[in-house]
Amino acid sequence: MSQIHIVVDSIGQVPDEMLAGHPNLHVVALKVRVGDQEWRENEISTKELFHISQETKQHPKTSQPAPGDFIEVCQPLIKAGKEIIVISVSGGLSGTAEGARSVANMIGGKKIHVIDSGTASVGMVQMAKTALEMALVNCSAKDIVDRLETMVKATHTFLIPDTLEYLYKGGRIGGASALFGSILQIRPLLYLVDGKVAVMDKVRTKQRVVNRMLDELQKYQNLEYIGIGHIDVPEEGEALRVRIQEMYPKTLILPAKIGSVLGAHLGPGLLGLVFQEKI
Repeated sequence: MSQIHIVVDSIGQVPDEMLAGHPNLHVVALKVRVGDQEWRENEISTKELFHISQETKQHPKTSQPAPGDFIEVCQPLIKAGKEIIVISVSGGLSGTAEGARSVANMIGGKKIHVIDSGTASVGMVQMAKTALEMALVNCSAKDIVDRLETMVKATHTFLIPDTLEYLYKGGRIGGASALFGSILQIRPLLYLVDGKVAVMDKVRTKQRVVNRMLDELQKYQNLEYIGIGHIDVPEEGEALRVRIQEMYPKTLILPAKIGSVLGAHLGPGLLGLVFQEKI
């Protein structure tokens, strides 16, 4: 078994087959709840979550992994003499990275390395794949960490929410902005900068903001991959994929699965891109 193990939080949405194929890959779950009902992220789909939220008229809330969740995975590995690299969702979206660092200080010392991915979804999965490939050929943890930190700087995330309600209730925008956007059908183009959500532009109608996002994407021509995500709008996701494939016929296009925790903050109808510049 490899001396280096990779731990990814559930916002990465690591594919089951990838997890099954790598005994040194592990997932720690974030949680989502509505009222007094709580689930680990992969126990409930976004569609189910929104249905329950609408039925109960209660907004979904989320929580990062408890320290015990990380300890349960990491402590046996540390005792067995392994090194661990944790890849977390952007610290601007969740306190997961900070929680993992606290556990590292508690039980791992210099044997647990925490990477704030600065992104989510497929961006985290691609970092995990790189880490696994490097571990397989006996690269050191330091070399893997250095490579992942370079990938973090080269990875970009764009988001188009279909509604401002979830961003408002999650504390991402103020009430005046939410009301103004709803009345005028303003669609913000969001992006992650230094791991935090920022507004790149505000455009009226969803089609125009999609066009605006693609204009911004075209500023990047030498790309390793482009991940395309959506929340419960498969037809829109497929239409976006077709357009991007035409724009980038030689670039790897990947699905960017979005789970219930991000769904709780971004709402149904979201479209998003995660992409990495070639290193």
